[in-house]
Amino acid sequence: MKSYVPLTLGLLVLGALFVGMKIHTGTLPMSIDFKYGTLVTVYGYSDSKGLESDIKERFGFDVTVDTVRDYSTGESFLKLEIEKPGGETLTGEEESMLKDFLVERGVEPGDISIKTVGPFLSERFLREAVKAILFAFGFMAAVVFLRFKTYVPSVAVVLSALSDIVLTVAVMALLGIELSLGTLVALLLLIGYSVDTDIMLTSRLLVKRSGSYQERLAGAMKTGFTMSGTTFTAVFIFYFATSSLILKEIASVIAIGLVIDLVNTWVQNTGILQWYLESGRR
Repeated sequence: MKSYVPLTLGLLVLGALFVGMKIHTGTLPMSIDFKYGTLVTVYGYSDSKGLESDIKERFGFDVTVDTVRDYSTGESFLKLEIEKPGGETLTGEEESMLKDFLVERGVEPGDISIKTVGPFLSERFLREAVKAILFAFGFMAAVVFLRFKTYVPSVAVVLSALSDIVLTVAVMALLGIELSLGTLVALLLLIGYSVDTDIMLTSRLLVKRSGSYQERLAGAMKTGFTMSGTTFTAVFIFYFATSSLILKEIASVIAIGLVIDLVNTWVQNTGILQWYLESGRR
């Protein structure tokens, strides 16, 4: 196990560099919650041919059209991100005109959802999101240190949680999953889940006295894989049971994080703890 720790740490560095590059170039997928603008969702409609040019010609708006497929139902729908020249958001009148334009193309009025977020609100959302992540990590680190009162195991738990979040965001960027208020909730949930599995592992190896190291590790792995398996099954069912796009994104992010957490917990954290025990410091 220990020999693979440099590999997992290397993945963390690569993931951090990739996410940092995406942020620096402004290409990290983010919803309008964090970058402001107008999002138009057109359900039950997937004809995007000429839609960008038609909206540009009629209204003068810059439009990005994405076709999204719901794999649980097999249906596709459109997401339109609209920007006005000068970075202004759409007025109520312009939203009504755009809705009428889509109705003219054969879209049912009830299948059109329009969401507008201004620059002040999106900036505040982003600032509060960063605060939430930092607070969660700081509070989690303090609780872990108070629990074990030793430096190396505490750092290993925090490092595993950090790896889970960074690599999950990197995979989200690769798959085009947007950072939104919903996926932010999923990332915060992953911090709690990661700490849960890592504290269980650390307690079994360092606190529990009965049995050999291999027996304690085997018991921890049995419990940990059972936890991960039941959680993944619930998330899998949840993804296909819900019709909400936001809930599907939350389920997807949690599923990605669960897979990454398996590597970080049972390879990275286990390797660090094994080195700690073999070093003769405990």
